[in-house]
Amino acid sequence: MRSVGFVLSSVFALVACAESADDPGAQDDDLVMHQHHYVDVSADAPMTGVPRDKILRALVKIDRVAHTADNPVRRAIATETLARIEKGDVLLGSIEAARGIDRWHMCKDENEKACDGAMPAADDRTWTGDAALEKKLETDLDGYQWGNRIYFTLSSATDLDILAGTLIHETNHVSNRSECSYYRIIDQHVVDPDRAYVEEFRAFFAECIYNDHGDVAKCGEYADGRVADYDFHAKHDPPSELADRIAKEKAGRLVPEKSGWPASFDACPQR
Repeated sequence: MRSVGFVLSSVFALVACAESADDPGAQDDDLVMHQHHYVDVSADAPMTGVPRDKILRALVKIDRVAHTADNPVRRAIATETLARIEKGDVLLGSIEAARGIDRWHMCKDENEKACDGAMPAADDRTWTGDAALEKKLETDLDGYQWGNRIYFTLSSATDLDILAGTLIHETNHVSNRSECSYYRIIDQHVVDPDRAYVEEFRAFFAECIYNDHGDVAKCGEYADGRVADYDFHAKHDPPSELADRIAKEKAGRLVPEKSGWPASFDACPQR
């Protein structure tokens, strides 16, 4: 993603996780898919076919890590992410079906004219924009996150390991309500680079631990490198110090446990 989450332009560019598509357990995916489920953002327009299949298979990948990982933190990240998705604390859906305030935020990040007016209410689920926005979202947006909703454009080409890592990354954003820190002026989508750096660093750090790419120090370096792609030019703690604070959950939640879950996903408080 390009900015919190919000735009997941890296859905198909993230480093794949340690479990490869041809690992021995993959042959069991068809047998265990029925054990998993998720709650769609839109009950009126749920994901079906290939998109639904991809999400369920990605959940199988996460479940395998939750049961087999040696690293207890890696195991906890996978376990709690899976729980938040399957219990409906995180909602998943298709970008095509997005409506209301979430679609408006997509519009703002895409700099489309359809959202030049006043921001809809936080509970609006009807705003659609115009034909130009619809075309832009169809061609430019692979995924998006706002509040506890994560949207995707998925196809037969979507890599399951990458999708699983993206679900880890985005659930971390949801757990920390990253969108409320990400912007200096939220209704104009003016990014606060210092805060945005921390939000992205934490999500990439969680993704790195899940993917078993290294220890705290190495995953701190990885996260710093990935956030550098966003060109925030922000002042922030040295990566090693921030990584250590995140690992100790002193800089936001690394493991998305229910006990620390946001009480609501209403409009962000003004700051």
